[in-house]
Formats: sequence, C-alpha cells, structure tokens
Amino acid sequence: MAQDPVFAQYYLNLNYLNPAFAGYTNDLTAHLNSRAQYMGLSDPLISHTLSANISCEEETRLGMGLIAYHNVEGAGYLQTFNVSGQLSANFPFKVHTKHRVNKGLIAGGVQFGMGQKYLDWSRLTFSDQYSPYFKGVQNASTILQQQSSSNLYLDVGAGIRGTYEFGDGRRPKFFSAGISAFHLNRPVQSFLESDLKLEPRFSFYTFYYLGNSKRGRTRDLRYWTFGLLADYQQGLQHHTLSVFKDLNEYMSFGLSVRRQNFLFLDRSVDAVIPHFMLRWGDLSVGVSYEWTVSTLGEEKTYGSAEIGITWRFSGRNLCRTYKKSCAVKGFDMGHDLPNLFF
Repeated sequence: MAQDPVFAQYYLNLNYLNPAFAGYTNDLTAHLNSRAQYMGLSDPLISHTLSANISCEEETRLGMGLIAYHNVEGAGYLQTFNVSGQLSANFPFKVHTKHRVNKGLIAGGVQFGMGQKYLDWSRLTFSDQYSPYFKGVQNASTILQQQSSSNLYLDVGAGIRGTYEFGDGRRPKFFSAGISAFHLNRPVQSFLESDLKLEPRFSFYTFYYLGNSKRGRTRDLRYWTFGLLADYQQGLQHHTLSVFKDLNEYMSFGLSVRRQNFLFLDRSVDAVIPHFMLRWGDLSVGVSYEWTVSTLGEEKTYGSAEIGITWRFSGRNLCRTYKKSCAVKGFDMGHDLPNLFF
C-alpha cells in the first residue's frame, strides 16, 4: 500500500513526471536520477530512474521514450522494478498578434510497462536463529522461505502538457502546465498470499518563465522560473513551490518548499530544498538536498539527497537526414522550454 517516491529534481526527470515528455528533446537524450531519502536512517530508501528520449521534429510529431525505475526499501528487503515504454504526440501551433507571432505546443502521451516486487529472504533474521546463551545470530532458521517475488503486472499511465510563448524578443515569457496519471489500471500485486491494488498517482505542474536577453542575443537568455508541482496518491499529497534563477550560461540555482496542505495558510512545511544545476555543452548535472524541517526532524533523518545527470547526443535523432541541433531554443518538440528544462 506504499506510495511512489517523489523526486525533487523533476526538471531532470521529466519522463517520470509525465509521459507526454517522451521525445521532448528531439535528439537522443539519456537521464539518470538517484535519490537517497532520510540518510540519517541506518538504511535509507534508495530510488533510481533511468530514461531515454528520441524523436524527429521535422518529419513526425511523434516522440518516443523509455524509463526504468528501481526502488529499495527496508535495508534492501523489498525491491520494486518497473520498465515502461512511452509514446507522445506533439502539436505545435501559432497565434498571430498585433506585434508578433506567439508559438505554442500541446502534447499528449501514454506509457505501458511491466512491474514486479522482490523480497530478499537472505537478509531477514528470525527469532529461532538466536541463542539465549550467546550474543548474535547462532543458528540457521527452520522457517521455510515463502514467495520471494510478486506477479509480473501490467502498468498503464497517460498525460497531457502544454506550453505557450508570449512577450517580446528581449524579454520572452513562457507558460507551461501539465497533468498526468500513473497506475490507471490499478494493477494487482500478488505477494505473500495477498492481493494488493496499486492505486493511481496523479501529478500536476505549472511553471512561469520570465527571460531576459543580454545585448538582444537569444543565446544569452537568462530566466527566472516560478512553479508549482503537486502529487497525490492514496491520501498522501505533496505540494512543492519553487523558484529558479539562471546565474549564467552554465549554472542555475533554485529553492523549493515542500508541504502537504497547500490550501491551508499555516506554518507547516515538510522540507526546504536548495537546488544547483551545472550545464556544460550537452551535459547537465543537478544536485539537491531536502532539509527536513517537519516534526520528523533533521537531527533524526538528516534529510534526503538527490543527483541527476542528463546527456544529450546532439544530431542523433530519427530524422532521415543529419540535422545539427539549433543553438537557439526553437519551439518544436524539445526546444520549447528554457534552460531549466534543458
């Protein structure tokens, strides 16, 4: 009955956020995210995602993605694996105004995958392994191992997102929003003589980007980014409010606040999250730390750390002819967002 993990670096883990991001960069792009939750525990919860995207913005409006997910709980006793393929359809549009042409994009995506849970019996210790006369484990357990893995279950998800550009060329503005749902088929996990349904997870995000170009050159765009991310699953809810700033062409810094009750004006905050991202050519590396300020206590949990890596293979796409990636952010497929979203 557990919930899916919530990643702080959603901007480097877009396939986990919404399947409509499948193929969003046009060129082949690989992502790796690792998260250690509550490092103060003897065995923190460890989560990994590995994803890839590819498309061809000139010849087709389809994008493809692949994401693998691995989560370890309880000193490695319980592990969850999931591998899913994603497919998106992308529809750019233009709005003619008095002074300029504003561009937009609407995308929808689906994902289908398989999942399974594993239990490592070799790491379990039972009472009959202890002796009243000696310290520590002395005997082999007489308890027979039960089911070590669940059934292989089908997992289905879907999402939609949109982005719209407005403002003049020197101070471009973007608005982006999306909603997604995972485990739509409520897959049944048969494990240890129990059948448990994996309840849907719903995610919603909205972001506003305010850019400013230096000396009128679009390649020198610097953005302020303001946003909200919300996750809901089985009664548990997370709301993350964020602000990010491009310090220069290579670095961005951000600060997020996570809380459960977004609509209640109180002082309850679960975590404060500083972010730092470094970009060098096609490589992006992000680091964040969730400073626990709730009643769990930083002195008990030591918070959660996360690292994300993105590598874009420029020019490697599904186009029949070689096309070098544009240095200036366009608006089709993956070139529609500021630096924070690659």
